[in-house]
Amino acid sequence: MSRLPRPTHSAIYILYFSFFISLPSLAQPPDRVELIRYAAESGERAWRRASAADTPDNLSSRELFTYALALCEAGLHPERLERLFGVARQMQDRDPQSRGYGNFRWRWGEDRVRDFNAVDFCMQAGSLLWLRHRDTMPAGARDVLSDILDHAVEGSLRHRVPENYTNIALMNAGNLILLGEALDRPGVAEEGYRRLDWAVRYTWEYGTHEYCSPTYYGVDLDDLLLIERFCRQARGRARARALLALIWTDIALNWFPPAQKLAGAQSRTYDYIRGLGHLDVNLWAAGWLPGRRRGGVGAIYPALGRWLPPDSLRSVSATRFPRLVRQSWGMAAAESRTHYLLEDVTLGSAGSNYNAMDMPLTVDLPGDRRSPRAYFIPDARHDPYGKVKISAGNHQKAQHLRPFWRAAQQKRDALGIAIYRNRDLPEASETLESHVVFPRDVDGIWVGVKKAELDSGRSLPLPPGSALVFRKGTAAVGIRVPWSQGQNGNPAPAALVNDGNPYGALRLTVSHHTSDKQTVAGAALWVRIGGGIVDDAAFAAWQHDFAQSAADVTADGNGVRVQVQGSDGPVVVRVSAPYRGGGNLLPAPSKAVIELDGEDIGRNILSHIKPMALSQPDTAVAPVAVSATHGVYWDAEDGAVAAPMVIHQDRNASNGACVWMPGASGSVGGSVLGRVTWRLRVPRAGTYYVWGRVLAPTPQDDSFHVRAFTARADLVDLAEWHTGTHETWEWTRLTLDRSETPTPFHLPRGESRLQLRVREDGTKIDRLYITPDAEDTPEDE
Repeated sequence: MSRLPRPTHSAIYILYFSFFISLPSLAQPPDRVELIRYAAESGERAWRRASAADTPDNLSSRELFTYALALCEAGLHPERLERLFGVARQMQDRDPQSRGYGNFRWRWGEDRVRDFNAVDFCMQAGSLLWLRHRDTMPAGARDVLSDILDHAVEGSLRHRVPENYTNIALMNAGNLILLGEALDRPGVAEEGYRRLDWAVRYTWEYGTHEYCSPTYYGVDLDDLLLIERFCRQARGRARARALLALIWTDIALNWFPPAQKLAGAQSRTYDYIRGLGHLDVNLWAAGWLPGRRRGGVGAIYPALGRWLPPDSLRSVSATRFPRLVRQSWGMAAAESRTHYLLEDVTLGSAGSNYNAMDMPLTVDLPGDRRSPRAYFIPDARHDPYGKVKISAGNHQKAQHLRPFWRAAQQKRDALGIAIYRNRDLPEASETLESHVVFPRDVDGIWVGVKKAELDSGRSLPLPPGSALVFRKGTAAVGIRVPWSQGQNGNPAPAALVNDGNPYGALRLTVSHHTSDKQTVAGAALWVRIGGGIVDDAAFAAWQHDFAQSAADVTADGNGVRVQVQGSDGPVVVRVSAPYRGGGNLLPAPSKAVIELDGEDIGRNILSHIKPMALSQPDTAVAPVAVSATHGVYWDAEDGAVAAPMVIHQDRNASNGACVWMPGASGSVGGSVLGRVTWRLRVPRAGTYYVWGRVLAPTPQDDSFHVRAFTARADLVDLAEWHTGTHETWEWTRLTLDRSETPTPFHLPRGESRLQLRVREDGTKIDRLYITPDAEDTPEDE
């Protein structure tokens, strides 16, 4: 077992070396030899498919390499390798002119590369096959693999993964490191180390973007275990260990032992009802989950790792109650997560949306880990349990809506507002619902103070503003809908529904859909938890307090503001039309990497690896003096530029310079770290319009991300600016999210920030122009 260097910070010391009193019993990690053999045996299905006379369309390139690695590690069936590699080579794009050159078709039956992550999943095993087994595999297999890897290196280099795509960014970086070192190509390895550095820097600045995911945390751990064990450079191993410590600390603080699962709000889950995923394999391999073998052939990756989390982390998860965990997962103020854990119930919320597979408002209760969670889900296809999969690129996923969402949480109380804009909804949708799903197996359900009995196939209308409460053991959960609106502008009805589903769930459903669509729809959801409620009298007092707690609502064409009186203090969410960004939240979100009871322990875990130097501070550049009466020009390079964006000399640009992220014309790449930020000093609050002088030579090099904010609030969340192609320097209006009308920037008096971030490398910005007049246009000077 590998251990971290002894931390000096008190909170880290507590986490790693204390709480040994009443240490919970731990399962033992499985024997590694046994685990490797299990992985190899689990791949027999892959062999049957790969060796069939007619290769099945759904055979994946990924499983060919993973099974081959498991065979080599187990010392089994070397005669099978040449066939496995031969099929994989047929699935590789060999056209140097193709965007997918060196990459792989994900499935045999596809006509071309459609999922560009395939090369990363294939080379996770491919790099290790060459690094560890090239000298022992049969010559024919070695020749075929060598040919594959020569092309796959180029595919891996071309696949430029944004740093906030955490699991693939780590996988891509690790593959380049190991491929470069295995093939004696130091430039390739150095590029992998550089990409790993960028991933660390993103985490240092903004946290883990794919936050608390029961699926992708497992992939992250696989990636890091391989880097930590097999890379040659000490700096790579140190970074991998720090990130392993960070993610396992994250897991421990959000782990709810009475349910044996990762609890709280989650991003990108594939299992809405239970909240389980690929992370289970790593939990089992580390001795956190007892019982059956897990992971199939994919268990080969944790089997090869050697880093194990300290036992004290498991103890913290089981003994430190109550605890308040808060963490950042992105650059915007609302991209933050809060989780309050009691011994018998937890409440979690995310301040903003990440993905159409999020759980942004959750409650977890004790019980069998396969029992339902309580969660909010926005739904336009009447699938509250996430069981109907739809096409999502190359995969089938149970994706739902991604409405405008803001939430705040004060320990036991969380308040969220969902706004359904036209662009959030599929065309011709025949349903629009806000669901709060919760377990059917509870001790009782009340509407107001009246106990509710609801047979299968029945629903019970809820009076406006009434409290729906359920109780399980010593825990209580209350839900109220302080505000709701249908698509016709009228209050949207809510009901308690028992639809007889086989998942053991009930739901509170707010129905927004109407044939008369006049306005945005939405709902405010208020959830309160109570713990340690030992008798009926205590429960009745808790129930009465929740039902009588004040909820103040203001809703009109300008926005929605809801304030509720939480048991630990007021909770406020305010959102403004047209719901493009921003929002005022109380309590304010945390921007800590991981915060435990008010202390950012996450950055302390990362501090000893010294992430790459941070960008030039915004305060180091002079502000642009905006005028309330006429347009103002400024040069792009006058802002604070953060790598991988750079100032570039161009004799055709104004003053001979511009700003961009370097990239080959027509290539696909980007970074969420690269940015340029300008300070805007605004004399009078008002509406302003922005133009940019750009050079965008191809459809793969013609966009930025745009953000506007103040020190206290987000004015415009990160949005896309598609400039259109411009083969020479030209002025173009800044319009967001493919809008055909000018985007208004509502700027307060005083200082604001305007920020361009990389979306596609190769797009250049030379000058900008800001004006209070929507009809005004800039001129070349």
